[in-house]
Amino acid sequence: MKIPWPLFLAWKQLFPTQRKVSFFSLLAIIGVALGVNVMIVVVAFMKGFQHKFREDIIDAQGHARAIPLSRTREWPQLQQDLLSKPEVLAVSPYLQGPLLVQKGDYHSVPLSIGIDLSSGTSVLPLNEFLKNGQMRMEAHDAIDVTPFPQSKSLEDDVVFVSQYVANRLGVRPGAILRMGKSKDLKDESVGVRVLELGSEVPSAEWKLQYLGGEEWQLKSTGLEFEAKMRADNGRLYAGPGTPAFEVLKDRIKIEVGAESTYQTFRSSTIEVFSPVMIKRAQANEMVPPKEVRIGGIFEVPWQGFHAEAMIGSYRLLEDVRDATGLCDGMFLKFSPRISNHEETLHGFCEELQLPRSVNWAFVPWFVENAWFFDLLKFEEYLMILIMVPIGLVAAFAIAIALMTTVLRKIREIGLLVAMGGARGSVGSIFCLQGFLIGLLGAIAGCGLALLFIRYRDSIMSFIVVRIAGDEGKSGVAQFYDFYSLSVPYPWESPESASTFLTFALFAILVSTLAGLVPAWRASRMNPADALRNE
Repeated sequence: MKIPWPLFLAWKQLFPTQRKVSFFSLLAIIGVALGVNVMIVVVAFMKGFQHKFREDIIDAQGHARAIPLSRTREWPQLQQDLLSKPEVLAVSPYLQGPLLVQKGDYHSVPLSIGIDLSSGTSVLPLNEFLKNGQMRMEAHDAIDVTPFPQSKSLEDDVVFVSQYVANRLGVRPGAILRMGKSKDLKDESVGVRVLELGSEVPSAEWKLQYLGGEEWQLKSTGLEFEAKMRADNGRLYAGPGTPAFEVLKDRIKIEVGAESTYQTFRSSTIEVFSPVMIKRAQANEMVPPKEVRIGGIFEVPWQGFHAEAMIGSYRLLEDVRDATGLCDGMFLKFSPRISNHEETLHGFCEELQLPRSVNWAFVPWFVENAWFFDLLKFEEYLMILIMVPIGLVAAFAIAIALMTTVLRKIREIGLLVAMGGARGSVGSIFCLQGFLIGLLGAIAGCGLALLFIRYRDSIMSFIVVRIAGDEGKSGVAQFYDFYSLSVPYPWESPESASTFLTFALFAILVSTLAGLVPAWRASRMNPADALRNE
């Protein structure tokens, strides 16, 4: 296969045979590569943030919300109608509003949400929120083995509060520590692990002993409690007010007489006041505050969610707000066929609303948060507008360098024309040099972008620690969580592939255009004058 002579000469001028590396070519390719890398990484990360915020918003409020346009008590029928549709996976009715909560001399006014979990599956991933908010206690010769709170523990006298409210009131959920020497603190050392810790478990010391076979003994000297238990499918439970355990003997051999000691700490209690109580007090009707126990601390990844918040049962909010039979809305969760595409989701919400437009509005998540994503889009376009001049600067540098090459090779250009080379072919040598620089720079830039995406956690940790220090690292991660940021590779996402391809082609096009002016000058030279040039 013969290579066209303009392309061959363009390659040889960029990479001469007698030299391993051309300084001009190397700098030009590096400049283009860095520009392509910066543009791809910035846009890819902006899209990654958009995807992360999308998932966080859906977790915090579902794929859509059904909002009543007037106070109605007929919402249970709507809930059943929605659940009868195969596209609707879950419906969670809720009541919400501000309530005053107090612990001693400390108080807070959180946005309180009462969620009805009677239909089974919850739209909101409460268990994940509770897991995110879990805080471990530190003690000498003891380890915190408190299990993660579960949404099923949400009862009428149990609430979950946000970390902000917990810190403001100085409260925490119940906790349990395993006592002993540091080397004996793991679950594998005693053959059991704590499975559940109800909010009603009092502060006490517990001793759990293996008696042989399926029999165990749990006792607490301070509470004068003693009970023998048999494992039920690996679960040990001595009744209300005691922790539940799971036996690991299928994986670990337990010796008869093996004993472990635990220390439990009772969960904090708070008092809840509502505006209804104030109205009753004004009518000389004394209403005591509602006393509830802290069942867990939650943390919602979506920063738009209220930091000062409390989640309770639906019946609790009905009671304290005197809103029996009412509903402030429903969180909705749809099948992937509906939820994966915004246009399909919007059309499905309109379909649900048509027969109910008088009483209900169905609002998709992206409509309710349109302002936020418009802001993110504006930031993305602004970053592109800032990054594009980087490529143009590289193009000017390439054009100047190629123009200098034309001036240095005037006699060679004249000789090529005199030997019969077409003026267009001679000029295309310099245009092809720009194309080759852009092509190699685009390939190198895409490679650098892939490396940055692959090692983004290490790179960002290094940068954040150097700027904010180890203490500031957690604060930065709270708002810019690079560790959970989804930045797909181009072969994993068409959108990512489009980003890589767009900026690679942009770099090649700009570099090629940068060679047009030198090419035009070279093609217009008179061969006789060029050969006489000194």
